[in-house]
Amino acid sequence: MSCNSKAFSTFFPAIPYFCRAFEIADAFKHSVMKKLFFLLPLAAALLPACSNDFEVAAPWKEIPVAYAILSPKDTAQYIRVEKAFLDPETSALQLAQIADSLYYPESAISVFLEQLSTGQRIPLQRVDGNLEGYVRQGGIFATQPNWLYKTKAQINEGETYRLLIIRNDGRPDITAETVIPREFILRHPDPADIPPQITFKRDVSPTVDWRTDAAGVFFNLHFRIRYRENGLNGALIKRDTLQWTVTPNVKRSSQLVAGNLYKGEFLVSTESFFNFLVQHIPPASDRFRYFEGIDVTLEGGGAEIERYLETAAANSGITGAEIIPAYSNLSEGYGIFTAKNRVVLNKVRVTPETIDDLNEQAPTNALNFRY
Repeated sequence: MSCNSKAFSTFFPAIPYFCRAFEIADAFKHSVMKKLFFLLPLAAALLPACSNDFEVAAPWKEIPVAYAILSPKDTAQYIRVEKAFLDPETSALQLAQIADSLYYPESAISVFLEQLSTGQRIPLQRVDGNLEGYVRQGGIFATQPNWLYKTKAQINEGETYRLLIIRNDGRPDITAETVIPREFILRHPDPADIPPQITFKRDVSPTVDWRTDAAGVFFNLHFRIRYRENGLNGALIKRDTLQWTVTPNVKRSSQLVAGNLYKGEFLVSTESFFNFLVQHIPPASDRFRYFEGIDVTLEGGGAEIERYLETAAANSGITGAEIIPAYSNLSEGYGIFTAKNRVVLNKVRVTPETIDDLNEQAPTNALNFRY
């Protein structure tokens, strides 16, 4: 999914709502109410918002806002296109609850994805995200309808795509570009092993190692841990699955290691793995547990994420700017147009050495894992 706030928070858990925003509010200062006039509808969907007081000194102005994360692994691409505004007459809190204030009329814009190498222009259709299964989160912004722009056209790895928003009133087109990362190459666990294996020991933690092209910069690593429980007589009690985000936002190396590929790696702490099991599986003496494999998912995002994070980091802290400049790669307005990719290695075997180490000490020995 590439359009809604949940998708962004899943992909970038370290920055739960990914992008720059000013939250609207009516603020009292020394008992005098000042109006906040700058509203980015993006605020409800991307970064934790912040309040800033401004004196109203500008006429009404419309500001385009757009964001998306394209992915060649998704069956559909969604792009949110909205508008922010300056209005000296009306409370931003009131405007935020009016859907017509958030969205362009359907006849006002046309939205396309353009593959630069071929010139192919893909039209996107306006759909209600609420009906697509992506309900907009409640808050200060109107939630119905939840207009998004959608295409089911295939997005190709390694290609550069341009977002093209054509305004039908003759004003300049709004554009942004991003490169789709090619599929990442896992080196460890090694997919060539049958089965691929991973070992966790208290004195040795495993490393997940991969290769990527230049378009893959920041990575998330997820483990889907599958196990079963059998009674002491061998009868199956149940199967269960645990989802573990091992780490968010790991940056790959800046050095080329082979041809035009870059190296990425992350040391997966054995202590963290064991603690995760203890926190999510209760002790049991009336059953045995058996690992049925770990599905490893590596998901990586584009260079636009790096530039956004650098902008935020450079203007944070005690020496930072009072108002953080907003990073945007749109030709006009605000927003982020970027891309991601992912690779999944299924049924990675947990080695017997791991089971031995689990059973060596408390509290993990109370989980009663066997092999």
